[in-house]
Amino acid sequence: MPTTVHSLLVLVASPGDALEERAAVRDKLNDWNVTTGLRQGVVSLPWLYERHAVAQMGGRAQALINSQALDRADVVVAFFDSRLGTQTGTDVSGTAEEIRRAHEQGKPVHVYFSTESIPRDSDLDQLTALTEFKQQLEADGLLGDYADPGDLAAQIARALEADIDDRGWGEGLTASSKTGARLTWEHVHEKEQVGVDSKGKIKTRTRHNHLEVRNLSGTDAEDLTFNISDADDPESQAFRFEGPAGPVTIHAESARRWGLIPLKNTTLKIEAKWMESGKPKARTFTVVTR
Repeated sequence: MPTTVHSLLVLVASPGDALEERAAVRDKLNDWNVTTGLRQGVVSLPWLYERHAVAQMGGRAQALINSQALDRADVVVAFFDSRLGTQTGTDVSGTAEEIRRAHEQGKPVHVYFSTESIPRDSDLDQLTALTEFKQQLEADGLLGDYADPGDLAAQIARALEADIDDRGWGEGLTASSKTGARLTWEHVHEKEQVGVDSKGKIKTRTRHNHLEVRNLSGTDAEDLTFNISDADDPESQAFRFEGPAGPVTIHAESARRWGLIPLKNTTLKIEAKWMESGKPKARTFTVVTR
Protein backbone atom coordinates (compact mmCIF):
# COMPACT_ATOMS: atom_id res chain seq x y z
CA MET A 1 0.00 0.00 0.00
CA PRO A 2 1.46 3.44 -0.91
CA THR A 3 2.74 5.54 1.99
CA THR A 4 2.15 9.29 2.24
CA VAL A 5 5.27 11.15 3.39
CA HIS A 6 6.68 14.65 3.57
CA SER A 7 9.70 15.39 1.36
CA LEU A 8 12.56 17.68 2.34
CA LEU A 9 14.78 19.27 -0.29
CA VAL A 10 18.37 19.16 0.99
CA LEU A 11 20.89 21.34 -0.85
CA VAL A 12 24.31 19.69 -0.82
CA ALA A 13 26.80 22.57 -1.12
CA SER A 14 30.58 22.39 -1.50
CA PRO A 15 33.47 23.50 -3.71
CA GLY A 16 34.44 21.22 -6.58
CA ASP A 17 37.30 19.46 -4.77
CA ALA A 18 34.93 17.56 -2.44
CA LEU A 19 33.65 15.04 -5.00
CA GLU A 20 34.05 11.98 -2.76
CA GLU A 21 32.22 13.73 0.05
CA ARG A 22 29.36 14.73 -2.24
CA ALA A 23 28.89 11.16 -3.43
CA ALA A 24 29.02 9.81 0.12
CA VAL A 25 26.44 12.31 1.38
CA ARG A 26 24.14 11.63 -1.58
CA ASP A 27 24.27 7.87 -1.04
CA LYS A 28 23.83 8.19 2.73
CA LEU A 29 20.71 10.35 2.41
CA ASN A 30 19.19 8.02 -0.17
CA ASP A 31 19.87 5.02 2.10
CA TRP A 32 18.50 6.94 5.10
CA ASN A 33 15.22 7.44 3.24
CA VAL A 34 14.70 3.69 3.07
CA THR A 35 16.04 2.65 6.47
CA THR A 36 14.71 5.54 8.59
CA GLY A 37 12.82 8.18 6.65
CA LEU A 38 9.86 6.04 5.67
CA ARG A 39 9.28 5.11 9.31
CA GLN A 40 9.29 8.78 10.31
CA GLY A 41 7.05 9.80 7.42
CA VAL A 42 9.62 12.11 5.83
CA VAL A 43 12.22 11.61 3.09
CA SER A 44 15.19 13.76 2.09
CA LEU A 45 15.83 14.71 -1.53
CA PRO A 46 19.52 15.62 -1.97
CA TRP A 47 20.03 18.36 -4.59
CA LEU A 48 23.49 18.44 -6.20
CA TYR A 49 24.58 20.96 -8.79
CA GLU A 50 26.29 18.42 -11.04
CA ARG A 51 23.13 16.29 -11.24
CA HIS A 52 20.20 18.63 -10.92
CA ALA A 53 21.10 22.15 -12.09
CA VAL A 54 19.31 23.21 -15.28
CA ALA A 55 21.32 25.14 -17.88
CA GLN A 56 19.77 28.59 -18.14
CA MET A 57 20.70 32.00 -19.53
CA GLY A 58 19.60 35.36 -18.22
CA GLY A 59 21.35 35.91 -14.91
CA ARG A 60 24.39 35.50 -12.71
CA ALA A 61 25.24 31.80 -12.49
CA GLN A 62 25.03 31.60 -8.69
CA ALA A 63 21.79 33.60 -8.69
CA LEU A 64 20.25 31.01 -11.01
CA ILE A 65 21.37 28.21 -8.70
CA ASN A 66 19.87 30.12 -5.79
CA SER A 67 16.56 30.29 -7.64
CA GLN A 68 16.59 26.66 -8.75
CA ALA A 69 17.63 25.10 -5.47
CA LEU A 70 18.73 27.22 -2.53
CA ASP A 71 15.59 29.32 -2.18
CA ARG A 72 13.44 26.19 -2.46
CA ALA A 73 15.51 24.03 -0.13
CA ASP A 74 14.38 23.11 3.38
CA VAL A 75 17.89 22.29 4.67
CA VAL A 76 21.40 23.22 3.52
CA VAL A 77 24.45 21.07 4.26
CA ALA A 78 27.83 22.50 3.29
CA PHE A 79 31.36 21.17 3.61
CA PHE A 80 34.90 22.10 2.64
CA ASP A 81 38.00 20.05 1.92
CA SER A 82 40.98 22.24 0.99
CA ARG A 83 39.37 24.90 -1.21
CA LEU A 84 36.97 27.77 -0.55
CA GLY A 85 35.87 28.07 -4.17
CA THR A 86 35.45 30.82 -6.75
CA GLN A 87 34.06 34.29 -6.11
CA THR A 88 30.50 34.87 -7.32
CA GLY A 89 30.51 38.64 -7.59
CA THR A 90 28.65 39.04 -4.29
CA ASP A 91 30.52 36.64 -1.99
CA VAL A 92 33.87 34.88 -1.67
CA SER A 93 32.52 31.67 -3.23
CA GLY A 94 29.33 29.99 -4.35
CA THR A 95 29.22 27.76 -1.27
CA ALA A 96 29.80 30.76 0.99
CA GLU A 97 26.95 32.64 -0.68
CA GLU A 98 24.65 29.64 -0.24
CA ILE A 99 25.51 29.36 3.46
CA ARG A 100 24.91 33.02 4.20
CA ARG A 101 21.72 33.28 2.14
CA ALA A 102 20.17 30.16 3.68
CA HIS A 103 21.07 31.37 7.17
CA GLU A 104 19.43 34.74 6.47
CA GLN A 105 16.30 32.92 5.34
CA GLY A 106 16.09 31.07 8.64
CA LYS A 107 16.78 27.61 7.22
CA PRO A 108 18.76 24.93 9.05
CA VAL A 109 22.38 25.19 7.83
CA HIS A 110 25.06 22.66 8.79
CA VAL A 111 28.70 23.40 7.90
CA TYR A 112 31.66 21.02 8.15
CA PHE A 113 35.41 21.28 7.52
CA SER A 114 37.78 18.43 6.70
CA THR A 115 40.53 17.41 9.14
CA GLU A 116 42.18 15.10 6.58
CA SER A 117 45.80 15.64 5.58
CA ILE A 118 46.22 18.50 3.15
CA PRO A 119 47.50 17.41 -0.29
CA ARG A 120 51.01 18.64 -1.16
CA ASP A 121 49.74 20.30 -4.35
CA SER A 122 47.03 22.32 -2.58
CA ASP A 123 46.48 25.96 -3.56
CA LEU A 124 47.93 27.96 -0.67
CA ASP A 125 45.81 31.01 -1.48
CA GLN A 126 42.70 28.87 -1.32
CA LEU A 127 43.79 27.37 1.99
CA THR A 128 44.33 30.84 3.45
CA ALA A 129 40.95 32.05 2.18
CA LEU A 130 39.27 28.94 3.59
CA THR A 131 40.84 29.49 7.02
CA GLU A 132 39.69 33.10 7.08
CA PHE A 133 36.18 32.13 6.06
CA LYS A 134 36.00 29.47 8.78
CA GLN A 135 37.05 32.05 11.37
CA GLN A 136 34.23 34.33 10.21
CA LEU A 137 31.63 31.56 10.51
CA GLU A 138 32.73 30.58 14.00
CA ALA A 139 31.10 33.75 15.30
CA ASP A 140 27.71 32.67 13.92
CA GLY A 141 27.37 29.14 15.25
CA LEU A 142 28.78 25.68 15.85
CA LEU A 143 30.85 24.24 13.01
CA GLY A 144 31.60 20.57 12.46
CA ASP A 145 34.75 18.65 11.49
CA TYR A 146 34.95 15.38 9.59
CA ALA A 147 37.71 12.80 9.27
CA ASP A 148 36.64 11.22 5.97
CA PRO A 149 33.62 11.15 3.59
CA GLY A 150 31.90 8.38 5.56
CA ASP A 151 32.21 10.32 8.81
CA LEU A 152 30.79 13.43 7.13
CA ALA A 153 27.82 11.53 5.67
CA ALA A 154 26.97 10.02 9.06
CA GLN A 155 27.10 13.41 10.77
CA ILE A 156 24.83 14.94 8.15
CA ALA A 157 22.28 12.16 8.58
CA ARG A 158 22.24 12.86 12.33
CA ALA A 159 21.86 16.59 11.70
CA LEU A 160 18.91 15.95 9.42
CA GLU A 161 17.24 13.81 12.09
CA ALA A 162 17.70 16.67 14.58
CA ASP A 163 16.08 19.10 12.12
CA ILE A 164 13.12 16.77 11.69
CA ASP A 165 12.61 16.62 15.46
CA ASP A 166 13.12 20.36 16.01
CA ARG A 167 10.78 21.45 13.21
CA GLY A 168 8.11 18.82 13.57
CA TRP A 169 8.68 17.36 10.12
CA GLY A 170 8.33 13.76 11.22
CA GLU A 171 5.55 11.19 11.16
CA GLY A 172 4.23 12.22 7.76
CA LEU A 173 1.05 14.21 7.37
CA THR A 174 -0.23 13.17 10.78
CA ALA A 175 2.45 15.18 12.54
CA SER A 176 1.49 18.37 10.70
CA SER A 177 -1.84 18.67 12.46
CA LYS A 178 -0.20 18.07 15.84
CA THR A 179 2.63 20.55 15.50
CA GLY A 180 0.46 23.39 14.22
CA ALA A 181 0.73 25.75 11.29
CA ARG A 182 4.18 25.93 9.72
CA LEU A 183 4.57 29.12 7.69
CA THR A 184 7.39 29.93 5.29
CA TRP A 185 7.89 33.25 3.54
CA GLU A 186 9.77 33.91 0.31
CA HIS A 187 10.34 36.76 -2.12
CA VAL A 188 9.82 35.29 -5.57
CA HIS A 189 11.55 37.19 -8.37
CA GLU A 190 11.58 35.45 -11.73
CA LYS A 191 12.60 36.80 -15.12
CA GLU A 192 11.95 35.62 -18.67
CA GLN A 193 13.91 36.20 -21.86
CA VAL A 194 12.23 38.57 -24.32
CA GLY A 195 14.91 38.90 -26.98
CA VAL A 196 18.46 39.96 -27.78
CA ASP A 197 19.68 43.53 -28.32
CA SER A 198 21.93 44.77 -31.14
CA LYS A 199 25.06 43.83 -29.17
CA GLY A 200 23.93 40.27 -28.61
CA LYS A 201 23.01 40.81 -24.97
CA ILE A 202 19.97 38.93 -23.72
CA LYS A 203 17.03 41.16 -22.78
CA THR A 204 14.76 40.08 -19.95
CA ARG A 205 11.67 41.26 -18.14
CA THR A 206 10.28 40.44 -14.73
CA ARG A 207 7.63 37.74 -14.81
CA HIS A 208 7.01 37.37 -11.08
CA ASN A 209 7.85 39.78 -8.26
CA HIS A 210 5.88 38.94 -5.15
CA LEU A 211 5.90 37.89 -1.52
CA GLU A 212 4.64 34.37 -0.97
CA VAL A 213 3.60 32.76 2.31
CA ARG A 214 3.07 29.00 2.41
CA ASN A 215 1.48 26.88 5.11
CA LEU A 216 3.24 23.51 5.00
CA SER A 217 1.18 21.93 7.77
CA GLY A 218 -2.27 20.43 8.20
CA THR A 219 -3.50 23.28 10.45
CA ASP A 220 -5.03 26.55 9.21
CA ALA A 221 -3.35 29.85 10.13
CA GLU A 222 -6.45 32.02 10.65
CA ASP A 223 -6.78 35.82 10.72
CA LEU A 224 -3.17 36.34 9.73
CA THR A 225 -1.87 39.90 9.92
CA PHE A 226 1.72 41.01 9.42
CA ASN A 227 3.99 44.00 9.29
CA ILE A 228 6.98 44.28 6.94
CA SER A 229 10.07 46.44 7.48
CA ASP A 230 13.71 46.60 6.44
CA ALA A 231 15.59 44.44 8.96
CA ASP A 232 18.61 46.76 8.98
CA ASP A 233 16.83 50.12 8.64
CA PRO A 234 13.16 50.02 9.73
CA GLU A 235 12.61 53.63 8.66
CA SER A 236 13.74 53.14 5.07
CA GLN A 237 11.41 52.64 2.11
CA ALA A 238 13.21 49.65 0.61
CA PHE A 239 10.21 48.15 -1.20
CA ARG A 240 6.73 48.65 -2.59
CA PHE A 241 4.16 46.21 -1.27
CA GLU A 242 0.61 45.49 -2.39
CA GLY A 243 -0.61 43.74 0.74
CA PRO A 244 -4.00 42.41 1.76
CA ALA A 245 -6.68 44.87 2.93
CA GLY A 246 -7.26 42.95 6.16
CA PRO A 247 -6.62 39.66 7.95
CA VAL A 248 -6.33 36.57 5.76
CA THR A 249 -6.40 32.83 6.40
CA ILE A 250 -3.64 30.61 5.06
CA HIS A 251 -5.31 27.25 4.85
CA ALA A 252 -3.47 23.97 5.42
CA GLU A 253 -1.15 22.98 2.57
CA SER A 254 -1.81 26.23 0.66
CA ALA A 255 -0.17 29.53 -0.24
CA ARG A 256 -1.02 33.21 -0.78
CA ARG A 257 0.99 35.83 -2.62
CA TRP A 258 1.03 39.61 -3.00
CA GLY A 259 3.05 41.94 -5.18
CA LEU A 260 6.33 43.10 -3.64
CA ILE A 261 8.87 45.16 -5.58
CA PRO A 262 12.19 45.69 -3.76
CA LEU A 263 13.98 48.97 -4.47
CA LYS A 264 17.27 47.43 -3.38
CA ASN A 265 18.59 44.04 -2.29
CA THR A 266 17.92 43.81 1.40
CA THR A 267 16.59 41.62 4.20
CA LEU A 268 13.00 42.18 5.26
CA LYS A 269 11.61 41.50 8.73
CA ILE A 270 8.07 40.12 8.82
CA GLU A 271 6.26 40.29 12.16
CA ALA A 272 3.28 37.94 11.82
CA LYS A 273 0.32 37.17 14.09
CA TRP A 274 -2.45 34.63 13.56
CA MET A 275 -4.96 32.39 15.28
CA GLU A 276 -4.46 28.65 15.37
CA SER A 277 -7.26 26.41 16.64
CA GLY A 278 -8.51 29.36 18.69
CA LYS A 279 -5.11 30.21 20.17
CA PRO A 280 -3.05 33.32 19.28
CA LYS A 281 0.33 32.74 17.64
CA ALA A 282 3.13 35.14 16.70
CA ARG A 283 6.49 34.82 15.03
CA THR A 284 9.07 36.99 13.28
CA PHE A 285 10.46 35.87 9.93
CA THR A 286 13.22 37.22 7.67
CA VAL A 287 13.07 37.30 3.88
CA VAL A 288 15.93 38.13 1.51
CA THR A 289 14.85 40.12 -1.56
CA ARG A 290 16.57 39.61 -4.88
